[in-house]
Amino acid sequence: MSHHDEHGPRVLKHPLISRLFHWGLILGFMPAAITGFFIWLKPFSDDTQNLLMQIHIVGAWILTIACAGYIIFAMDRIVAFVRRLTTWDERDMKWMLVGGGYPQKMLLGKTIPVPPMGKMNSGQKQMGIMMLLGGIVLIVTGWGLYAFLPVAPKAVMYWFDMFHLVIGIILGLAVFAHIFLGVYNWGEFLCMFGDGTQSLEEAKHHNPVWVENEIEPVKDSQTTTPGQHQPG
Repeated sequence: MSHHDEHGPRVLKHPLISRLFHWGLILGFMPAAITGFFIWLKPFSDDTQNLLMQIHIVGAWILTIACAGYIIFAMDRIVAFVRRLTTWDERDMKWMLVGGGYPQKMLLGKTIPVPPMGKMNSGQKQMGIMMLLGGIVLIVTGWGLYAFLPVAPKAVMYWFDMFHLVIGIILGLAVFAHIFLGVYNWGEFLCMFGDGTQSLEEAKHHNPVWVENEIEPVKDSQTTTPGQHQPG
């Protein structure tokens, strides 16, 4: 799917189901992460801490429902997503060595050559692996603590609690960094949380390998423009 606007042709980068899933992550994971930090640090009164726990549980429900819905309705995209996460080559290693050029650009104001990327750059792949594996751990341990704390062996619940805490802190900090970089790349942010489309020019700049290999011309009644060819 693609169309033209005043800035030239656009390509569909994130279909509706993926955008809805990301909204679910924002509305579920972020409240759970923020309240989780306060639940861990315990800076407030018991009543406030109890309220934060309730918000934490609501966020967990939203996150769980979002993940379950994505599994049910978009398994093909999950398969494509995992395939992208596990596909690494020499370009990815070089990208990681220079941090995608972000430290040089943000701290020194210098633009350096960066290896061309596919639909996901190497940092996004790394983040995706963390979110996939860490998210599974958080959901399993979180609901385990919620449902079985009074009856399960104390040793098991202790390790559930430790894994939930450590993974939650790591993922929480990583997601805040991810959001910062997402806002920094404003076009990509609007693409994910807007209509899912991105200008062809911007896509060629950030994801030239994806543009070259995974989109193809789609002819409509007015013109021929690039469109998304493969899921993921």
